Amino acid sequence: MENVKRARKSGMLSKLGQAIREECEREWEAENQPGTSRRQEAPVIEIPHAGSEFVDENASDEEVFDDDEPEEEWLEEWLNESDEDEGEDNQHTENYVTDPQSENILSRKLRMWALSHRITHTAINDLLGIIRETTEYYVPMDARTFLKTPVNVRQNITTVAGGQLWYQGIEKTLQCHFKNTTPTVDKFALNLFVDGLPLHNSGPTQLWPIMAQIHELPEVPGLVLGIFCGSSKPDNVEDYLRQLVDDLNRVMDQGVTINKTKIGIDLRVIIADSPARAFIKGVANFNAANGCIKCKIVGKKDKKTHRMVFEGTAEPRTNKEFRQGDYEISHQKRPTPLLDIKDKDIIKILSIADDLHLLHLGIAKKLGKGYDEGSLAPFPKWNEEDREEISKILAKTKLPAEINRAMRPLKYLAYWKGSEYRTFLNHISIALLRGRIHDDAYHHFKLFYVAITLFSSNHFKNHWDYAEALLKQFVEDFGLIYGKSHITSNVHNLLHIAEDVREFGPLPTISSYPFESRLNFLKRLVRTGHRTLEQIVCRLTELNELEASESKEKMVYPIIKHKKDEVKLYITDKFQLRKGDRNGWFLTKDNKLIRYSSVKQVPGSYIIEGHQLAETQPAFSYPNRSEVIYNYIGRVSDIPTDVVKVDLNNVKVKLVAVSVDDGESFYFSPLMHTLLE
Repeated sequence: MENVKRARKSGMLSKLGQAIREECEREWEAENQPGTSRRQEAPVIEIPHAGSEFVDENASDEEVFDDDEPEEEWLEEWLNESDEDEGEDNQHTENYVTDPQSENILSRKLRMWALSHRITHTAINDLLGIIRETTEYYVPMDARTFLKTPVNVRQNITTVAGGQLWYQGIEKTLQCHFKNTTPTVDKFALNLFVDGLPLHNSGPTQLWPIMAQIHELPEVPGLVLGIFCGSSKPDNVEDYLRQLVDDLNRVMDQGVTINKTKIGIDLRVIIADSPARAFIKGVANFNAANGCIKCKIVGKKDKKTHRMVFEGTAEPRTNKEFRQGDYEISHQKRPTPLLDIKDKDIIKILSIADDLHLLHLGIAKKLGKGYDEGSLAPFPKWNEEDREEISKILAKTKLPAEINRAMRPLKYLAYWKGSEYRTFLNHISIALLRGRIHDDAYHHFKLFYVAITLFSSNHFKNHWDYAEALLKQFVEDFGLIYGKSHITSNVHNLLHIAEDVREFGPLPTISSYPFESRLNFLKRLVRTGHRTLEQIVCRLTELNELEASESKEKMVYPIIKHKKDEVKLYITDKFQLRKGDRNGWFLTKDNKLIRYSSVKQVPGSYIIEGHQLAETQPAFSYPNRSEVIYNYIGRVSDIPTDVVKVDLNNVKVKLVAVSVDDGESFYFSPLMHTLLE
């Protein structure tokens, strides 16, 4: 609007309009001359800049400040055009392109580039103009046509539960993703995810997406089934989830058709954090006295800290009692449409064992901040000397290429992401905490560490009963170590991890990590505060082609790559070996620690060359010897120069090497997703 006012004052609106009209008349006359080509180059129109030098230097003072200058409404709209025009009011300047040239490689590549880099419509329009003027390629004039932005989006959005809801549906979402290829499996077990996120720091607008992940195809990203947008969370869960529940029942009965292939559908698990679980299940909040969704324990409020404390164990809740309404007085607060999902146990179907929220942003963060800030009395907090030393260790730690986030010093502890707490817990904590917290707290911490490691892979399935016993001991001793007031909902929920893991599988398969990055992606799709939901829907529709599954040639592993004097080995797409301590260490099936040097292909196999660590010792002996979970300590001086050869089939797991004493020794822990069965 500022540009328009300046243009009015300068008199350039009328001049610009007149210039464009004259140019259009010249083009029309030229195009209607016999024998004139439509591709004839037209004269360039000089358009004044709309910034500080917009005022015509030759205009008189009277012209510059004349507010009664005649207005051109269509030109004002053109100057004010923005990327926020979405939905049913968005009328394209031309129909979808039907010319065969529009689907050429250049158009597809440009469309993917524009969508993946979030290029504005204004910039795309400029680029399209350049292409049309300087090349023979055919592209549309308008960015919305080029990107295939949908029209009448608002027709698919309903006003419910105090906000707006767009629901695309399971079958349509799957068909969009697999439109270019046919799935390799005949049945999908869906992991559903529900969560809320604030859209702006300075406003109340929230998004509550409903997403799905295919358990059999973990490489497929989280698929957006629907989105609620409002100034708060949905007013009632019935309006929010009714379409989803009815859709689930239909596709579980009938399946879905993808490229003329029938695919069966089943609901595997519903994943959500504690507040979202309580909301969609219609039960008391997680910090209420009767807030546990798995058992009948009754919490007691600590008068000093005002925390709800859940001490001890209780009888488990049952599907039958919940459906009968036996918990209505204390636990069940509102009806939920989840009860209408066919043949599902309402107690079991909602998992509490989400490692991101329960373990990493829950227990690991509680302990880490307690050691740093002193909130876990009676143990004192780290002094400045300890904090500085620990921060230097964290900053120097070189993590394998498979871990894509580096560790930050303790001064950023309050800002650590869940993945940083995960790395700290899995690979750094045991080595770093030794001697830096009280021995009782250290031994207590190892109960938690060992149990979570065992629950993180099917490789340790025979030890899951033992892991359950360790977590029970950890929860029982928590009050003795840190005080009963710290036995909050998260600590209590550790008792229910074992039943979820037995029901659904290892912790990574019931994690919200695959969905969290998708939440941030949805947030970045919003460019302005106007018609928020319409913007997101338009961008998702445009991105369908970019994210649609392609029938690509499947990579065959292992793969050898040569880079200068280095030979890199890719055992899988998420398991690589290279020279050096960062990416070189692995464990053989006979439990030998090898540092990779090179690899050679031989008939029928691959032979890895490296150096074997001569002597190792267990990282700890309580609550069990650490070799059970492949944790070791070794000294650099014990690495001989002799080269050993290992058949690729003898590789068990990649190891993460962490040093807390300036590289004199290493603490080794397994990179769990690289465990080769």
